[in-house]
Amino acid sequence: MWYAIQTMTGREEETIETIRKVIEPRICMECFLLKREAIWRIHGGCRIHTERLFPGYVFVRISDPEEFYRQLKQVPQFTRILGKDGLDFQPVSQEEEKFLKQLLNKDQEYTVRLSPVEVDKQGNIISCGEPLKRYINNVVKKRIRLRYVIIRVWLLGRERDILLGIRVEGDYPWDKKDMEG
Repeated sequence: MWYAIQTMTGREEETIETIRKVIEPRICMECFLLKREAIWRIHGGCRIHTERLFPGYVFVRISDPEEFYRQLKQVPQFTRILGKDGLDFQPVSQEEEKFLKQLLNKDQEYTVRLSPVEVDKQGNIISCGEPLKRYINNVVKKRIRLRYVIIRVWLLGRERDILLGIRVEGDYPWDKKDMEG
């Protein structure tokens, strides 16, 4: 199961390095930061870069939550481990973990990649590929020219707006079959 750790924004990578040094690998099997691809429009062209999907959060997959929590107290960077119902340490729910994994679309670098979209002349999305395809009905805002959409979902204990990068034909070479699944 995944757990979310809240840390200081901008110090996520440092927190990950410290966790990897302090926590035994048999206890903490994975420690990672979720990222997303985004597009910067520069001089009429598009440049892809990655940025944090959830600034201030680090995710872990662990085998022994109690031992992990005990060892984590040695890591000064973290603020708190997310929990609910007054409990200090609870895993990300199965539904939330499933949602995050669907966004990642099996990406080994924990990065939500750009979703290919096709738009009509009015700027309406007429077809799209993964990961947006699953959540097209959750779109609350779209900025086609700026190459992103915002979806609204319940995640980590509250309703959140999540920015997802998109790519449109002509941004760089891509194949329409990306949208077919």
